[in-house]
Amino acid sequence: MTFDSLIEKVVSQSQRNYLLLITSLGWAMVAAYVMIISFTLPLLIQEWNLSNIFASTIASSTFIGMFIGTLSAGIISDYFGRKKSAMFLLFLGSFFSVLSGFIGSPTLFIIFRILSGIGFGGSMPVLNAYLTEFLNVSIRGKYLVYLESSWAIGSIFIAIIHMFIARNFTWRLDYIFLGAGFIPFLLLFTVPESPKYLLIREKKEKFEKLFNYNIQEKITLPKKEKVTINALFKKGYLVRSLNILLLWFTMSFGYYGIFVWVKGILAQKGVNIVLTDWYTFYMFLAQLPGYLLAAYLIEKIGRRKSVLLFALGTAISFIIFASVSSNLLVLIFSLVVSIFCMGEWGLTYAYTPELYPTTMRGTANGVSGALTRFSGFIAPFYTSYFLERGNINIGLIGIAILFMLTGILNFIFLPETMKKEVD
Repeated sequence: MTFDSLIEKVVSQSQRNYLLLITSLGWAMVAAYVMIISFTLPLLIQEWNLSNIFASTIASSTFIGMFIGTLSAGIISDYFGRKKSAMFLLFLGSFFSVLSGFIGSPTLFIIFRILSGIGFGGSMPVLNAYLTEFLNVSIRGKYLVYLESSWAIGSIFIAIIHMFIARNFTWRLDYIFLGAGFIPFLLLFTVPESPKYLLIREKKEKFEKLFNYNIQEKITLPKKEKVTINALFKKGYLVRSLNILLLWFTMSFGYYGIFVWVKGILAQKGVNIVLTDWYTFYMFLAQLPGYLLAAYLIEKIGRRKSVLLFALGTAISFIIFASVSSNLLVLIFSLVVSIFCMGEWGLTYAYTPELYPTTMRGTANGVSGALTRFSGFIAPFYTSYFLERGNINIGLIGIAILFMLTGILNFIFLPETMKKEVD
């Protein structure tokens, strides 16, 4: 019996849906933690009289913490389990995010953003690996895109908090509301450890007790491998690792390159300062249909074609967004950018776990996530460079070219994994 066959037997549909809900809540809180800076950065600049360079440092500090968290969390979860790792990291992220709302110093604010980033950044690859190992081949891609689509829910959540609550009082309420991250932390107490992880670690008795199933058949387990980052670049994985890491880098660079400074970009394109909050809010809303479209296409046309389609769609929409100037066209194509860009994110998170066996999956997700944090760290400086010189359109076209090249290379070199079992 294969792993996928066993999972189909022991995990019910209601259990999968419940776990999807919990992991999605955790994922949404990571999004809220990251995207909060889009709304609050101008307010921090005003309150603390910050330069653009220092403001970019605040934005990038988010990704310093997330880099540390994602790089270490994958390896930790491979050794200590998905559930315990996810709980610890969600608690860490929520705790220091709430404390950030009480900070009176920009330097201390950066420190707390780094600490909360370690927690929230680390929780992403862990939650992804955790959910993956409860899913059988027929629904895996769709569920993982649903998980990634909760990023839009988190972005919309923090946008609503800011637009309708915090904006009327203080930016500090935005950060205090990130305490909602304690909800998925508590819900994780009610679910078991990953069934695949338990069998890989030869905890058969615990598996049988948790899933009420007595294993009589011989289960085909993945080969045991030493879990190291170097394993991702050995023969058989080198080409796919280089290409998937390029995809992660591009996704992060493009997304944070536009969303961290989105209000500044809109203002430079002539949008009234009062409307920039609302345009940003609409862009967050537009993320959700992008994810849902990706969830539909990933099981219809496959991973490779979907990645290419959304990469080219993102590139073209960036170019058009850069070339338009009227408020209406700026709004329309900012929404199109959000749809294609976030659909590509969903595909990236669904595709990556399928390219590696169980023993390497946590590490692969962790390294990929860590690279996105590095990319996210440099993206705000890239955007601010063009903003300060008044030629943001050139910067947007540069991002478009990166998406185009990445989509083509991924289509050529990555294997199709639709409806294929994962070891």
